[in-house]
Amino acid sequence: MSAVANLGRMGISSLPADLLARTDLEVLSLYGNDIETLPPEIGTLGSLEKLDLAGNMLTTLPPEIGDLKQLRELDLGANQLSVLPDELGALPELQLLDLRSNQLTSLPTTLAPLLMRGQLTIRLDDNPLNHALAETLRRGDAALGAYLQSLTDGVPQFEAKVLLVGEGNVGKTSLVGALNDEQFVPGRPTTHGIQIRELTLPHPYLDETLTLRTWDFGGQEIYRVTHQFFFSRRAIYLLVWHPREGQEQGEVEGWLRRIRLRVGTAASVMIVATHADERRPELDFPRLREVFPDMLAGHYAVDSETNTGVSALRDAIAAEAARLPQMGQLTSRRWASARDAILAQAGAQPQMSFEDFSTICRRHRVRDDEIGHLAELLHDLGQIIYYGDDDGLRDIVILNPEWLTKAISHVMEDRGVLADDGILDHHELRRIWRRRDDGLSYNPVHHPFFLRLMEKFDVSYRLSDGDRSLIAQLVPFERPPLPWEASHPVANGRRVLRLTCELDESAPPGLVAWLTVRHHDASTGRHWRRGVFLRHPIDAYQSEALVELEADHKLAIEVRAPSPDLFFNVLRDSLERLLTTRWPGLPFKLFVPCPSRGIGGVACAGRFPLDGLIKFRERSMRPSPGQTVGLYDPEPTSWPSNRQEVMLPCLTCQRDHDVAGLLTGFVVPQPFGVELNRLERRLSTLSQEVGLIGDHMAETASFAADTAHHLRRLVQAVGTEVTDCPRLFTVATIPPVGWRRFWFGQRSIRITLWCEQPGEWHTWDGANYVLTQPRAWLRTAAPYLNLMLKTLRLVYPVAASVAGYVTPDLDKAQRELDLMKSLVDSLPTSLAEDALAPPESRHTLSVAEGAALRSFKVLLMQLDATRAFGGLGRVLTPTGEFLWVCPSHRRLHDPGLPVLPA
Repeated sequence: MSAVANLGRMGISSLPADLLARTDLEVLSLYGNDIETLPPEIGTLGSLEKLDLAGNMLTTLPPEIGDLKQLRELDLGANQLSVLPDELGALPELQLLDLRSNQLTSLPTTLAPLLMRGQLTIRLDDNPLNHALAETLRRGDAALGAYLQSLTDGVPQFEAKVLLVGEGNVGKTSLVGALNDEQFVPGRPTTHGIQIRELTLPHPYLDETLTLRTWDFGGQEIYRVTHQFFFSRRAIYLLVWHPREGQEQGEVEGWLRRIRLRVGTAASVMIVATHADERRPELDFPRLREVFPDMLAGHYAVDSETNTGVSALRDAIAAEAARLPQMGQLTSRRWASARDAILAQAGAQPQMSFEDFSTICRRHRVRDDEIGHLAELLHDLGQIIYYGDDDGLRDIVILNPEWLTKAISHVMEDRGVLADDGILDHHELRRIWRRRDDGLSYNPVHHPFFLRLMEKFDVSYRLSDGDRSLIAQLVPFERPPLPWEASHPVANGRRVLRLTCELDESAPPGLVAWLTVRHHDASTGRHWRRGVFLRHPIDAYQSEALVELEADHKLAIEVRAPSPDLFFNVLRDSLERLLTTRWPGLPFKLFVPCPSRGIGGVACAGRFPLDGLIKFRERSMRPSPGQTVGLYDPEPTSWPSNRQEVMLPCLTCQRDHDVAGLLTGFVVPQPFGVELNRLERRLSTLSQEVGLIGDHMAETASFAADTAHHLRRLVQAVGTEVTDCPRLFTVATIPPVGWRRFWFGQRSIRITLWCEQPGEWHTWDGANYVLTQPRAWLRTAAPYLNLMLKTLRLVYPVAASVAGYVTPDLDKAQRELDLMKSLVDSLPTSLAEDALAPPESRHTLSVAEGAALRSFKVLLMQLDATRAFGGLGRVLTPTGEFLWVCPSHRRLHDPGLPVLPA
């Protein structure tokens, strides 16, 4: 038995002396206390494997924390840490470092080796991380490790982005010239696209120079959709307007809303009136400050021709830039010099090959294993456009965004595409992208790259014939006939789930179009400017959806199917991800429509706030005092047994509704094991009623969708722990051959990775690994092995049968699952019981399952040092989950470069 001390929620403010004498302790829990400092003696607890200090008041850690050489898990969440000691990198066994909800802006570079080995998982949610660190963190542990390692030669950087926005012909380009002390140019032509320049200013407080990159955006409406891709957080915005046009005509408030919509309140906006010597600006700044309280950094009046107010504006920009959080952050000297050399090429060439990019990097001593990470970081920071994870785009680096945005705008403006309701015939691309009057050249060799980039930007998708694409923002306004309407009765054997999303402002341009593109695999060809009708790509699920803007502020989703939960939650998650990532400044709320219908089947207009319903539901699902809930309890009544029926009246129709019924399809169900038991009972009943799975497809379609929904939820949960490697796998004992039959020691095991393509999961022969001494690892991994086995044995045969898998594939996978069951059944009962501990919440794995999954990640990284994973590749779904899929299924997510007509 492990030596454990649990002092959680004891109200202690310091560690007792007798506790520090317990050198045998392996687990120490001190969560939820008032501890402000850790004594140096913490380093004497050399046997500790898990230390939980979450929910205290720590501001620093002692260097002696690095003496805990056996430590595998360290939970420091919900403290007040702003800096971490380098000694954390001296913990050779560390696998989990939980740092959520602290005040960290950076991490020690000493953590880099643990991250690059794939050993360490770091949780950093809810920390004010510096911009580069936050963006790199999204890429995974290897990218984070490479970034931290690069900082060993880090030097402070004082750089920022200044974006000039506003209507056309208000003097933005002339203002950039004036800020650079250039001669005024009368009659300067209006800017089309984006012009990027450099502005250097002295730091107002330090002996440093600020390097500011000015992005001068053309104000024409046609560019606004593509330009917003380059709006950045933690940047300065100069909102430029002409006093002659007035505040309303100059769209000052409209531009402020666009900025807030795209980047939230994490922007500093300076309102600048030009031509100040011609007309006195009249701006209701007090009202704007009330509407946009966290964004405005002052208002100024200048005249670029006479230089009136330019010096004061220049000083104000420098002062505002100096306050940006990224000022002075460390950047690798090598990475910075390579970046500067690469960006210097943008004026002469709009793009370069990745090979040329790499050559410049090597010239500045950037190592080969760092080059890809540098390119991805520059992309995330908005300095280049590069998609290294895309098969067709990894060989090209876009240096000049204007080159790309203008190419896209030429398609969007083309009369032929407009006349064809958004259908782009690839034969027309040579005509559209011929040398233009704007002087930009579009060599036909780049046309496939442009088209693929339009797909990456969610502007278009390829139609099934491969010779045409749909530009979703140009589809007709007219609503086509649909198979059913929301007012139609629901067909027998089908259920319906509904959701309305109410926005605080009118829906942003592109909302429906982006949803249309992101879910083009479910297209039925029925799309219009305000809606789309979809059908799940696996026909057997019989799931159909209507997504429509019912009003400028309200989007509705309705799904009808024998079991609509899967498709409904995919669309809901996709909508929420799109709103929170693309328009973080747009508040929204989700509502459940009242299901009542009146005379003539007219739906009630009432609705219930989703967050309020969930609180009601959770109140009814709390266990009784002293009641424990086992993850694999056999009876459904055990989770939990004291549920109460909670009724809530609709204030519109005055009918009472069961909250649990209203939330069908919304609330994340019971813990995984309990849900698996429910599905197993349903499968048993289904098998008894209709015979073998697959004989009666109509009856099994609903069950197949339910099991697919369960596995998707499991993949979401494991994604909170591990994204850097595949997570679905089977294990089997390798039968001994030859003289090894007489060896009575432990046998080797084979680990086989699975393709994670939803609805089409399967073993992948290219990803087999042999572990010759598996006993210790099996003990550690047992909780996750149990969960994985039970899930795959339930889900795979049904999904494979419905999806029409050929018999050899089904038989082979079934043999793998049978072998895994034999191995798991042979493990000691006590190991299986570790998986019965309830999870931290219904949204995650249990503590034991999470630790077991991380142990698998560590093992896999050791077995596959190249991280090739047999050809399995990582893809990002529209709902934000990372999946590891085989090459054939990868084509569904990444179709590569299109083959265009000669």
